[in-house]
Amino acid sequence: MGRRTNPSIQTFKGRAAVFMLRLIGCLPFVLNRWLATLLGHLIALFPSEARRVSEINLALCYPNLANDERRKLARQSLIESIKNTFEIALFWSRPASGMTRITSVDGGEALQAAVDAGHPVMILAPHLGCWEVLNFWLADRYDLHVMFAPSGLPEVDDLVRQGREHFGSTMYPTTARGVAGLVRAMRKGAMTAILPDQVPDRRSGRHADFFGHPAYTGTLACKLIQQTGARPFMAWARRLPGTQGFELRFRPADEATADPDLDTSLRALNHSIANLIDEGPEQYLWSYKRFRRPPVGQRAPY
Repeated sequence: MGRRTNPSIQTFKGRAAVFMLRLIGCLPFVLNRWLATLLGHLIALFPSEARRVSEINLALCYPNLANDERRKLARQSLIESIKNTFEIALFWSRPASGMTRITSVDGGEALQAAVDAGHPVMILAPHLGCWEVLNFWLADRYDLHVMFAPSGLPEVDDLVRQGREHFGSTMYPTTARGVAGLVRAMRKGAMTAILPDQVPDRRSGRHADFFGHPAYTGTLACKLIQQTGARPFMAWARRLPGTQGFELRFRPADEATADPDLDTSLRALNHSIANLIDEGPEQYLWSYKRFRRPPVGQRAPY
């Protein structure tokens, strides 16, 4: 039997997390970005688990980089991840403030054309840039339906829901009933957004090539595309230098993502993710253990 979680401790953790997030969320955007950059530089100076994992992932995905370049990219990624945490705190607390920081949209015409044609659209947004501000922009303009996985801290989950539902997102639990509801909405033409690079549980994925290595990849996105005929688009919110804000970028996914053969579609999905990451590798969350579930007989690199 696993250890039981003390409800009082969980409540304390949740309230403490919400307090810190709301405290950071009170900061003006310029000060928020400045403090996050400073803290990120300090954290990146010292050895840590996040830096170790980042360097391992970069060695796997960009083997031709010199060691110095790889270490520099790992440090940059850590700094960007701290910026993302601070931005999320701000935008969950004050969602409208995120919208004012979007300066341009690249590829929005193709996205709009797919919507105008009456197709359901699936947004595939990996751990790249600031995905929360992307969610706000989409929900403000389209009928956006998204899956929501509870964190185990109800107080934090309430804050997340408030932020994400501010512009009209419809949230679904990550259950069979939630997926069924999402499919019904998509068949009526709704837009959905999924994190396609999240490692799923052992019953919900298959291994597919990612930067030349087998990565356990969730099958939900590809199955939904096959079931609903949705048009898949890769998307991310590129963080601009200094305090300039964000540029949203939309790219049609590899056509083979809709292939009826699941292994083919998963390879195409990961290929599309890799191409998107190549646009701004310093803003990818390299500290995420993407290869933690290797094929049978192989060891995880961490």
